[in-house]
Amino acid sequence: MSFGQLGEFPLASHFLSIKNFHALLKNIFCPLIINRNTGKNNKDMMKRKRIPFKKIKKLLDPDFINKFFNKRYRRYYKEAKGCRFLGIKKIKRFAGGKSISASYFLKLKIGKEEKIKIIDGRARQRLFTDENNPQRHYLVLKHLYTKNFSREVPRPLDYQKPYNLLLYEEVEGEALQQKLMRGEISFVLSFIPKIVFWLRKLHRENLLKGRLAALEGSNRILLRDKKVEAKEMRHALFLTKKFYPQGTLSVKKVVEKLNKLRRKKKNWFLEKENYALCHYDVHFGNFLTSDRQLKVIDFSDACFYDPLADLACFLVQTESMLEYYQRKKAKIILPRIKNQIINLYFKRQPERREIFRLKYFEIRRLVSMFTSLIFVEGEEKNKKLMLDDFKKKISLKFKQIEGTL
Repeated sequence: MSFGQLGEFPLASHFLSIKNFHALLKNIFCPLIINRNTGKNNKDMMKRKRIPFKKIKKLLDPDFINKFFNKRYRRYYKEAKGCRFLGIKKIKRFAGGKSISASYFLKLKIGKEEKIKIIDGRARQRLFTDENNPQRHYLVLKHLYTKNFSREVPRPLDYQKPYNLLLYEEVEGEALQQKLMRGEISFVLSFIPKIVFWLRKLHRENLLKGRLAALEGSNRILLRDKKVEAKEMRHALFLTKKFYPQGTLSVKKVVEKLNKLRRKKKNWFLEKENYALCHYDVHFGNFLTSDRQLKVIDFSDACFYDPLADLACFLVQTESMLEYYQRKKAKIILPRIKNQIINLYFKRQPERREIFRLKYFEIRRLVSMFTSLIFVEGEEKNKKLMLDDFKKKISLKFKQIEGTL
């Protein structure tokens, strides 16, 4: 998802339209599949790993979906005795048919009552991707739902490999981002302790010890190691070269400096045995509320990684959204809010190596944000302003990280 990785810099609010800003809530970019022997794009490999567009298109065909659910509804709702398909609401269909999101409405006969069930579906043409992966999404939801997270995450129903389709029960509630858009800032900020508590709970779910082989089999759950980190940054450079070549040198310098810091302080980074399950797209748009209860959605980018990457993501996303929706208040309240998030997460004074890694992951998130911005922004003059602001933000972050050395 991950649709959008919102950065912490105000350029998003200065130069992006509402439409483009919202496009960043999900990351539709997938790193290119590289042939390690030739260094070229392996187009044949990419074709073999795609679901035919005709199959993806069927998921929006009412006749097909009617038959689809009438064959399977008892699998999802064992107590149901009858199913009537009511319709489809298309949520999003991306360019080229790469991905489809839709809601399916069913009327089920359960006992003497008839109940309306809304099932959300996500499908993607590419089978094996690092981002927005339906199969990984399903596996993570299935694991969490059977653990102590059933009240907080959607109920997973099925993964249909022929369509690379995830199905899950729609979650009732409204996204905190929508509240923020309406100016309900106090309400949104009151949920920060619950969000941080949930992150801590997720990160304590240590799946790697004894279960890594089972959960990560066939690369279904991404292990975000140094190789994947490097691929992310290569993709960032690819986007910059393609959509704003003038920014390539700046992004390249940031990536090189990050790599140098990682080598210099390699002992400060976690070994993969200490990785935790991470959501990896932590922002107010993925937290829903209903009757003061917190719900969490969109695990399509979930991975095994350093949990501080999740915390960095939340800090960056929170700053970006507050600067966008609450510009006048943001400068006053942001320092306090960021300190609150950090204090709630650690519940102690963070060690230098922890602060170092947190800033490191914040910089990585800023790079992802900048490259996403230049992808959706069409005006060259705005891209120039974005680059200038990006440089300022990055410069400040590197000064902060140097203070930990």
